[in-house]
Amino acid sequence: MLHFTQTTNRMNRHRPIDIADKIMELLDVYLFRNSRKKNVVEARALLSYILRDKLNMRWTNIALFYEKNGKRMTHANVINAYKQYKEYKRTNKKLQEVENMFTFISDLSYDEIDRLHYLEKKCELCEEKLNNSLYKIIQDIPADKLLEAKSKILLLKKSWDWKKNQ
Repeated sequence: MLHFTQTTNRMNRHRPIDIADKIMELLDVYLFRNSRKKNVVEARALLSYILRDKLNMRWTNIALFYEKNGKRMTHANVINAYKQYKEYKRTNKKLQEVENMFTFISDLSYDEIDRLHYLEKKCELCEEKLNNSLYKIIQDIPADKLLEAKSKILLLKKSWDWKKNQ
């Protein structure tokens, strides 16, 4: 079993290239070529998942890592690969086996880990709220029209209250 220790000390962190090399060895694929073959796409999704969830890398940094190694990739591609990974590992048991070979030990206390999980859930809820179609409409209102839009929304809310009291 592979054993990776995750600590807050940057000197002790394992490098993404080490993880990529091990995945390539275990799955017998080359992650950094521009290929849409299923086994390559699934392996990249596994790497993206590990880099994001286990090493806490930012989306853009993961994309830059791929770029640095010769694979054209944007942060949107990385996000998509990450999201697809759950489905890939459901249908390809080898991915789950390889993922399980990587263990990461954190130097965080259980209280800190619980706090992180709590904050992650709050972020997920905020993202869901931001994906609300009304929010997207409001987000597109030009800055010089915000006061007008706000007053019209307040009038609409008042009309609902008035109708409810009738």
